Amino acid sequence: MPTYRGFMTDQLLPRHVTSVLLEEGIGNITVTWGLGDLLPAVEAEYFGYELYYYAPDGNGGKRFGVRFHEKTTAHVWDNASNTQANYQSDSVTTTNDRIVIHYRDADLGLADIGTIAAFSHVNGVDAQVDIPVTLLR
Repeated sequence: MPTYRGFMTDQLLPRHVTSVLLEEGIGNITVTWGLGDLLPAVEAEYFGYELYYYAPDGNGGKRFGVRFHEKTTAHVWDNASNTQANYQSDSVTTTNDRIVIHYRDADLGLADIGTIAAFSHVNGVDAQVDIPVTLLR
């Protein structure tokens, strides 16, 4: 069994990503991460899940992420303006099989999406890469 430092429940352990859904609402974004089996990480101090996208020409776009450490935080990084918005743990809901993050006052910022994918990491090292993302607009 993997060991994890600082995490109290199975809901807060790094898991394989089984699906990623990005939903654009009016003035908000919701990202739902489907989760499977535990990742084989040892001494995980922190871990997270991120998705990114760019315009068809490779410019613009954003990165939506969540990080689990001593506290849970979510963030949006805007590539075009080089700015980041941070969200407190009340924006993040976790269960054994999913994580749902509500980014209030957020939008995609692009009419057309080219590249879109997701990844997970443990202690800053990629665990899964190029995870497909379903986009609902």
